[in-house]
Amino acid sequence: MVRRVTSGLPGACRSARRLAALPLLFAATLAVARPENITAGELALTPPFCQDAQSINGWTKEVGTRSPRAEHWLSLMGESFWHMHHFCWGLIQWQRAHAPGVVGRDREFLLREAINEHLYVVRNTRPDYVMLPEIFYRIGEAQAALGEHYLAIQAFEKSRAVKNDYWPAYVGWARSLASSRRPQEALAVVEDGLRVMPDNPQLSRLAKELRGETPRPNAVPVRR
Repeated sequence: MVRRVTSGLPGACRSARRLAALPLLFAATLAVARPENITAGELALTPPFCQDAQSINGWTKEVGTRSPRAEHWLSLMGESFWHMHHFCWGLIQWQRAHAPGVVGRDREFLLREAINEHLYVVRNTRPDYVMLPEIFYRIGEAQAALGEHYLAIQAFEKSRAVKNDYWPAYVGWARSLASSRRPQEALAVVEDGLRVMPDNPQLSRLAKELRGETPRPNAVPVRR
C-alpha cells in the first residue's frame, strides 16, 4: 500500500514534532572547513546574501567590519544569518563537485563537505528558521548525487515537513523514490504536492512523466 504523505498536513507545532520523530540524518559527520580560494565566479552563482555573509569578502559580524547590507539580511533571517556562510560554502562545494573532470573520491569528498556545511546550519538555527526548507533540500540533493537515496528521501521529507508548499522538496523526494524503483510511491508524493499546489508546473510535468504520459526525448512523433 502506498503511504500518503499529506493526510493531515502538519501545522507549525505538528511539523516540529514530526521533524523530531524522523530518523536522524548522518549521525557521524566530518568537521566543516572553509573551501579554499573561492573565486568571484563561484560566489556569483550563490544567492545574493552570500556576498554579505561573515568570512566572505572579508566581512565579519562585528559592527564596523560587517557588510553594509547585513542589516537587510538580518531583518529577513534574524541572527541565523551569521551562520549562513556555512550554507554558502556548501553551495560552492556542490559547484566544485560538479565541475568538469571531478570524479570518484574527489567528487564524493566535495559532496560530503557540502552536506556537512548545510548540517552545521541546521544544528545552529531554530527549528522554524525560514531557510530550513531549502537547506534540507540541498542536503537531499547532495545525498541523491551520492546515490544514497534513503538518506536523500529523509532530507526531502524534512524539507516538506517544515514548509508543505515548498515544491522542490516534492520533486527531489519523488525522483529519489523513482531512482529506488518505487515509482508508485513517487507518483503518490507528486500527487500529494499537487493537492497543496494544484497549478504548480514542475509537479504537473513530473506527474505526467511518472504516469508515462510524456514522450521520450528521442521519440519519433506518430503521423496521423
